[in-house]
Amino acid sequence: MAYHSYLHLVSSYQQDRTAINGLIESIVSSLDRISLLTDPKAQKEEVAHLSRAYPFIEMLYSLDASGCQLLPSAYGQGITEPTRRTLGQHSDRSHRPYFQAAHRNPGAITVSEPYLSSATHRLAISAVLRFNRSDGDANPSETPGYLVLNLNLQALIAYLNNDQLRYRFHPAFRAVYALIGSVLIAVSGLLLWASLESLLGTLLTPSHIATDSFGVVILITLSLAIFDLGKTIIEEEVFVHKDIHHHGSTERTITRFMSAILIAISIEALLLMFKSLLGESNQLIQAVYMMLSAVALLIGLGIYLKLSRPEGSNGS
Repeated sequence: MAYHSYLHLVSSYQQDRTAINGLIESIVSSLDRISLLTDPKAQKEEVAHLSRAYPFIEMLYSLDASGCQLLPSAYGQGITEPTRRTLGQHSDRSHRPYFQAAHRNPGAITVSEPYLSSATHRLAISAVLRFNRSDGDANPSETPGYLVLNLNLQALIAYLNNDQLRYRFHPAFRAVYALIGSVLIAVSGLLLWASLESLLGTLLTPSHIATDSFGVVILITLSLAIFDLGKTIIEEEVFVHKDIHHHGSTERTITRFMSAILIAISIEALLLMFKSLLGESNQLIQAVYMMLSAVALLIGLGIYLKLSRPEGSNGS
């Protein structure tokens, strides 16, 4: 799921932070059994059960009071090849931000800020459950250990948006868009080659230079418009993550497509006007219609951008 932008994930988390943290705390509260700190079999069974219900859960492990991992990490069903992970039993996690936050937090449950996990090399959130001594113990304030639950932030956001199936097919969609964009760029290359051939023919037989030159410009203009369309498809659908739940992504895509069409129509209208000045008067009315169409498209695009702007936005 590397196609997801880290910046977008953090922004989505911050937007729904309260709801996400509430869900995480409700999951972690079900692990409130101190026996999990030292029972590897129970940890594996627990994380397997949780990851079936919540596919964004990656792993579970326990730490002692000083932040040293007590047992090997128990991985969820969504984690493949766990032997490649760098950290494990006896590793020192006292410097990790989630442990430091839990150590300072007097509450039982601490949810960390998003961070890049050294275990899975993905953007993650850790929920830490602190176990305190009971009142009957000699030192009630002593902490016997911590239970840490790692969650994949991308999978968590997808789960909350009910987008797991769409993300599963997203690589196939990207491949189709890449193919379509590449074909359009190839077509623009053919048109450009045809314009060069036409230009060469005009230079070799300069009988109607003005008329032939306009034909060359038309081919180049079409090549430019098709190339820009193919480039936009590849940039918007392949190279850049587009969040369908955010109006800004759709607005950006529509604006870029409409801009490419407006440029092509405007250039063609100008060419027809110039041809009418060279004696082809029947082209003038078509040029006017095309220019009016471009103006109507521009007005429509402006109205769309105005109506789609969120309330309270100053347009900056």
